[in-house]
Amino acid sequence: MCHGERAEPPPGIPQDQFPEHPRDRRPVRRPGVVVTLASLALLALSIVGQIAAGADYPAVPPGIVIPAVAAALLTWRPNRWTAGLALAVGLFIGVGAVVTPNTGDHLSSGGSLLITSAAAELLALAGTVVAGAVSVLRFGLPQEVRV
Repeated sequence: MCHGERAEPPPGIPQDQFPEHPRDRRPVRRPGVVVTLASLALLALSIVGQIAAGADYPAVPPGIVIPAVAAALLTWRPNRWTAGLALAVGLFIGVGAVVTPNTGDHLSSGGSLLITSAAAELLALAGTVVAGAVSVLRFGLPQEVRV
């Protein structure tokens, strides 16, 4: 058998019940994980947009670094714990965005880039929290219950 060819099952075992070689499987991302990753990326990009619009941020903005690290971990090891970490990041940054007056100031600033970036940040935070929660719950279900 050449590399890349699928082996034939032993006699008496149907082809659909014969396991594939692990190298033949391609990673499949769950929809909740994909939306969480996209939301984390939008969150980081919205902070970049706010900085470009003149918002005051530290030299190394935690709103870029923390979501990037959470997204890297979720991409590397998509499981219940990394999805929970992404959910925690969304909640942590979301609480900070709501508690501090910066988000309200950015939304009422009058600058279109700053308003758009702040709105994108809020949308990304909502997406991260909802999709992260869905991912955590889906990873927690037994295999036979998942849909």
